[in-house]
Amino acid sequence: MKALFAGARYEIRALLLAPATLLILGGAALFYSAIYPGPYSPQAYRDMPIYALDMDNSALSRQLLAHIDAAELLHIVDRSADPLAAKRALEASEVLGIVEIPAGLQRDLVRGESPVVGLLANAGYLLAYSQLADAATDAVLEAGGELGAVAFAATSGKPALAAVTQAPFQLKVVELFNPGGGYASFVVPAVAMVILQQTMLIGLGLLCDARRQLKTPMPSTRGAAMAWTLGRNLPWVGIYLLQFLVIRWIIFPVYHLPAVGQAVELLPFLALFLLSVSLLGLLLAELFQSAEDVIPFLLFTSLPIVFLSGFSWPLESVPAPLRALSYLIPSSAGVQGFVRLNQLGVGVESVVVPLITLTAQCVLYGGILFLLTRRRERLQSLSTQSGFFRPE
Repeated sequence: MKALFAGARYEIRALLLAPATLLILGGAALFYSAIYPGPYSPQAYRDMPIYALDMDNSALSRQLLAHIDAAELLHIVDRSADPLAAKRALEASEVLGIVEIPAGLQRDLVRGESPVVGLLANAGYLLAYSQLADAATDAVLEAGGELGAVAFAATSGKPALAAVTQAPFQLKVVELFNPGGGYASFVVPAVAMVILQQTMLIGLGLLCDARRQLKTPMPSTRGAAMAWTLGRNLPWVGIYLLQFLVIRWIIFPVYHLPAVGQAVELLPFLALFLLSVSLLGLLLAELFQSAEDVIPFLLFTSLPIVFLSGFSWPLESVPAPLRALSYLIPSSAGVQGFVRLNQLGVGVESVVVPLITLTAQCVLYGGILFLLTRRRERLQSLSTQSGFFRPE
């Protein structure tokens, strides 16, 4: 137990030699987690402005546009038949999309043909583009179904059968774990885990130079040395667990993000995840020995780590070698486990694979860190005895 706390004091002393690092280790995760959901806080667009380019100007086209304008997500701001005006409005971002009603719409329907209603949208706003396309498509299909039912009733003389023929099934989509269908509810919980990981790795990397100034050696006995190595992680796991409590129980409710996980299941899982991240951070610091080396490495690998976490791109679609590499990254298992526990509300039995993965990472990174640190201590001891070691 004495060696365990000695390891924790070793890391705290290193932090005191570089107090500016505390801004990253103690505040960066909270800062990014607080501001990242901001742009997505509305979750879904309402009354998106669109241009109705009505080239038919018939009773039928006006009826179709009335359905589109009645959609909750859409709002028609102009109904002229001027293609140049519609193009200028879209390019100036005055509208997010254009619905084009072709000339001859009513005539073609009377002839039994299927006219095409065009939709142009600004794909620069990815979320708005997706919701606008879905809403406009649903409105057009709904109007088409009603018109088809009317035509069928007129020709068959059976109005009751018309509705059943046009819509034999009533489909109702319920998004169980994302009721509002918002982007923030989908992405923020996963990104929060990546933020916790990357800020800790960067912070521990910045302490490379501070650790080189310390003269506290690793204990000589194997058991004490292992306890000392484990104790080095206690400050970082504790600091990040506190930040997680703020993120999960303060920031998430502020942004109305779905969160049904229980603390009794979340905290042990997060502690294991943070231990794996801390051991990886200390191992990288041991390998690079200089902040100037480890920080560029972490910055350049941040984006691949996001893709290998499995939320922005499904791991099933990732090539097998990269998918195997994801098992070495704590955030991959951390994201999968946290989303299941916190968003889906499943039990611990559903995160067995992430738990096993994180445990294996702790053993792997902890074992390598122990061996490298012990080897460095022995080399320094031999160099000192030989008279060639000059501490910097």
